[in-house]
Amino acid sequence: MSNHLIVVVPGIGGSVLARLGDRDDVVWDAGKRDIGDLVVRPKRMSVNEWPRLEPIGLTRSTKLLGFTIVAGYERLLASLGAFGKIDGHGDPKRPVLGADVVVAPYDFRLGVVDAAKRLDAVVNAHFGDVSEAERAGRVVVVAHSLGGLVARQWLGVMGRWRWCRSLITLGTPHRGAPKALDWMVNGVRVLGAPLPWPTRLLREWTSVAELLPRYEAVTDLTAGRAVYPHELPIPVLSTARAAYEMHLEIERAWTEMPRGGPEVVACLGWSHPTPDAATWDGTTLTVTPTAPAWLDRTGWENDFGDGTVPAISAVPIEMSNHQNDLIRLRARHVPMVDTPGLVALLTRYRQRRDVGWIRGEEGTAAIGLDLPEMHAVGEPIPVTVHLRQVPSDVSRHPVFATLTPSGDDLAEPVEVTLDWAADRRLFTGELPGQPEGLFDVRICARAVPGAGDLSAQDTIAVVGP
Repeated sequence: MSNHLIVVVPGIGGSVLARLGDRDDVVWDAGKRDIGDLVVRPKRMSVNEWPRLEPIGLTRSTKLLGFTIVAGYERLLASLGAFGKIDGHGDPKRPVLGADVVVAPYDFRLGVVDAAKRLDAVVNAHFGDVSEAERAGRVVVVAHSLGGLVARQWLGVMGRWRWCRSLITLGTPHRGAPKALDWMVNGVRVLGAPLPWPTRLLREWTSVAELLPRYEAVTDLTAGRAVYPHELPIPVLSTARAAYEMHLEIERAWTEMPRGGPEVVACLGWSHPTPDAATWDGTTLTVTPTAPAWLDRTGWENDFGDGTVPAISAVPIEMSNHQNDLIRLRARHVPMVDTPGLVALLTRYRQRRDVGWIRGEEGTAAIGLDLPEMHAVGEPIPVTVHLRQVPSDVSRHPVFATLTPSGDDLAEPVEVTLDWAADRRLFTGELPGQPEGLFDVRICARAVPGAGDLSAQDTIAVVGP
């Protein structure tokens, strides 16, 4: 075994799942048919129907998990190939001997505690008969989104922090995400129309409840105060209290950890409008990207999020006063798995050098992209763009939006020029409606005075009734 074992822990939807005992019967993977397959056969992902599925690897391409776009890890794994042999299955019963990089897939429906046990089995299998003393500081974990909570549970609550040199989290909702609260309470919707099948699924999954805000994110107008999600009298939030307790247990474990514990590098998106809080009037829950006055954002006034996770939520509790140790990125939530500089960061660990030189993208100009994940077949696709921290007047500067079918390198992009909305001081426009499928949207503003070329990209899903 080389000096460090790099362990990749994916986010929700990032693991390939097969029927237990039959690895050839793949239930969830990265195929183009996934949108239609879950519509036709949603019970294949139901915990009530199938209490456990077998994780057999990481998904390779971006796709729709019924209620949200999830990442593919093909490019990340390709870049990590520079560090040596990759175990791309993460099967604790059949580890790839001598692997330098190992993936740690898990049944993402079942929640953080179950996934952490699987992670422990995977790492133990790769260590084999290596002594406890020799394991110290040997692991570097790269975790995306929910995977960061899984790693925190493993390192903190399960006590494996002694094995770890560093934990790198990419867009992890350490303090939860109001977007998940919207999913659970209001259901999955496209143009206001409910989608019953993904809503039923996500309400079954422990993992979705564990994505709920673990702070007082809701203004309860009936009580006249801010409350936690588990304090709301909403039946579909019956699992929210247990999820909150899970977060508290992780927090306690990391607070009690000796100062010699693993380094945490929290990477967060900062420039994109992101659901941040909610209001409850006794009947309706409304989630908004506008933070209320009572939500203390001192020092975070210019940090928004990655479109899914608010910037401040992507920071572990114990790092609240360590803003200089954070890495702010221009990426949105899903593209964050291909973070530039990650290989350089891991190389520094291999060379036993500190990472203080790694710079984020704070203080630089960036695009803030407001783009819903899901759209109805044939309906125009609204796009809103902010140019953040640009020192010059941008009102006359052209900003373009292009749309291309995901995975189709030969398709001709559809391009539109966005219009300046002076009253809102942003750019807005519409891309033409599309058939069902996944589409990549890219925003470009070239040669912006004082900022240079700016771009942002994300993937959207177009779904039928």
